[in-house]
This record gives sequence, C-alpha cells and structure tokens, in this order.
Amino acid sequence: MNFKQTIPKLPSILLEYSSFIIVPFIVSIYFSTALSSILSVLIIVIWLLSGQFMALPATLKKYPVAAWAMLVYVWLIIAASYGQASSEDVFYTLAKYIELFLIPLLIAFFTLESQRDRAWNAIIAASAITLLASYLMYFGLFGEAKQLDPSFKSRITHSILIAFFAFFCLHKLYRDKTHRLVYSVLFALSMHNLFFIVSGRTGQLIFVALIFLFALQRLDRKKLALTACALLVFLAGFIGFSDKASRLHEGIANTQAYFQPVPGQTDSSMGLRYTFWQNSIKLIVEKPWFGQGTGGFIGAYQRIAGDAPITKNPHNEFLRITVELGLFGLLIYSGFLVSQFYYAGQLPDNEKYLAQGILVTLVISSLFNSPFLDHTEGHWFAVLIALCCGSLKKQTLKL
Repeated sequence: MNFKQTIPKLPSILLEYSSFIIVPFIVSIYFSTALSSILSVLIIVIWLLSGQFMALPATLKKYPVAAWAMLVYVWLIIAASYGQASSEDVFYTLAKYIELFLIPLLIAFFTLESQRDRAWNAIIAASAITLLASYLMYFGLFGEAKQLDPSFKSRITHSILIAFFAFFCLHKLYRDKTHRLVYSVLFALSMHNLFFIVSGRTGQLIFVALIFLFALQRLDRKKLALTACALLVFLAGFIGFSDKASRLHEGIANTQAYFQPVPGQTDSSMGLRYTFWQNSIKLIVEKPWFGQGTGGFIGAYQRIAGDAPITKNPHNEFLRITVELGLFGLLIYSGFLVSQFYYAGQLPDNEKYLAQGILVTLVISSLFNSPFLDHTEGHWFAVLIALCCGSLKKQTLKL
C-alpha cells in the first residue's frame, strides 16, 4: 500500500488501533499523572485526525449526558469573560475541568462492545494491581514500607477507586459464575483494604452506599433486609471495637470541636473542610447568580480568608462550581448529574447498574472533594461515564 492510498484510510486506521492508546491511558490514570496527561493529549489528537470531531453534534444529540457535560465546560469558558481572575487562574481552572470535555470525546472510542470490553478489562487489571500494590506496600514488600495509607495515590483517591471496584466485583460475581471465586476474593480484599489498610473516610462512605445500592438493584426484600442488617452489624463492630476506626472517631471529634461557641481544632482535616465551606458560602452570597467567574475562586478566597489557610480546592465540587459559576452554573452541573440518573435507566441492565453506582460515587465524592478538579478522579469519572454511555442503544433513547 503506497502513501497516497494510505491517506484516505487514515481515520479508520486510527480508530482501529486506538485501543493501543486507550487501554494504556486507562491504566495510567491509576498510577501516573504525567503519563495519563500525555496519553490524554494523544487521544485528543487521534480524535481530531480520525475526523471524529465532525460527529460531535450527533454525539451530543444521542448522548444527553455528554451534552450536559459539554454544557458545563462551555459555561466555564463563557464565565471566563466576566470574572476578575488572572489569566493564569482561568487557564488553571479550564485545564483542570477538561475532563468534562473528554466525556463526549471518549464516547467515540467506546461505541463498539469489543472496545468497551477492553476498557473494562483495563479497569479490572489496574484496580487489582492497585489493590495488590497496597498490600505489598503495607507489608514492606514493594517500594517504601508504608504502614499508614499504603497506596499509589492519596488515601482519598485510593479509597474512591477501590470502593467502586468492590461494587463492580459484586456485580461480576453475581452474574459471572465462571469467575465467581476470583471476584469474591477481590471483593473481600477490597473491603478489607478500605477499612483496615487505607483509612479513606470518603471511600468508606461510598462503599456503604454502594452496598445498599447493589442490594436494591439485585436482591429481593428479604435478602435486602439481611444485607442491611449484616452491614450495620459490621459497621457497629468496626466503629466500636476496631482501632482502625480512629479516623472516623477523629472526624466526629473534630466536627464537635469546630461547632463549639469558640471553634476548636480548625487545623484538622475536618476543621479545614468546614472552614473552606464556610468561606465558600460567603463568596457565593457576594455574587449568587453568576458567581466570581471562571478561575475566580482562588483570588476571591485569598481576599476573605484572613488567617485561615489558602486553598484552590474547597473540597466540595458543588460549592466550588457555585462560587465561580453561581447558582446558574450549579443548575447546569445538577442537570449533568440528573441526566446520568435519568439515562442510566435506558442502558442495558449491566451498564445501568454500574452507571447508577458511578453516579452515587460521583455525588458523594462531590460532597467532600472536588473530583473534576482533581486529575485522577476527574479522568477516572470521565472514562467510566463515557464507557457506560457508549452502551446506549439508539432505539432506546427517549428525549
């Protein structure tokens, strides 16, 4: 085949071999910020060179979740025009929230079942390696011995990834009889890791919520009640008798101290969060409807923080979006979340259940963190949302 014959076939060739970039990209999200950033740029280049950008209007029409994600990002661009933020802060915010744009882009690579299967296998492999590495770090057999929060990423990020992986394993062992033992072991290890190895409170809360969700999705009333009782007994035992529950006790104590007439422990993890949230609400009151503008959180927070620590991240996605985009922007972000809830019901059962789990994970993460502001969580959510959307059949769509 000569060069002239190859040029017209370049788009189809790029799409055919895109998995050689997509799969490493998914795996890199778990382990390397630098590599995942490089690969995400390559994916955008492939998307452009393959001509998939011309199908973007059709993608947004067929997949409303992608349309809402794009709308949030477009409003971020528009809001850059009326704020007082520096160009550096505007660029920082737009670069951080690029994952919203990646959702419709990635869908183009997940329309075939074979593509989605490879992507899910990459997620399984990366999650299992993350889990194994955590135990090896804990026992001093890999890298630097880390008895406290042994993980590649922060304990918050790690716990979010593993909590969803536990939920995923539950669904796999429920329907995949051939590999039921494997997924049972992975689920048990994930649960043990969340509560006894890496103490991420966000992940623990997500795990509890996802277990209840799984029971609602798959079990009858009797089994649902038994599951609820078993989970409550486990949590009571864990909180009451395990020394690994110290971070939960610490969080409760910090909360009680912060809400005293004279706030105490304001420099603790929870104390800082409450301070961030309180100051964020003050900024929302200043400009409630359209906010401080894209990138405006950073400068505005510095202005009112006083002696409190300065932050770019209030550890609450809803508050950060409202500070910068106002209640109007919050309405758009809420539309993005609601669209996931509504259209999950139109997916095939397996993807429907996973999409519901992704939404629960995203909402809880958004309450205590800013997942789309954080690199790993943002890219991870973009991949999972696009993966589930890719399974939407054209004839099932109801507008």
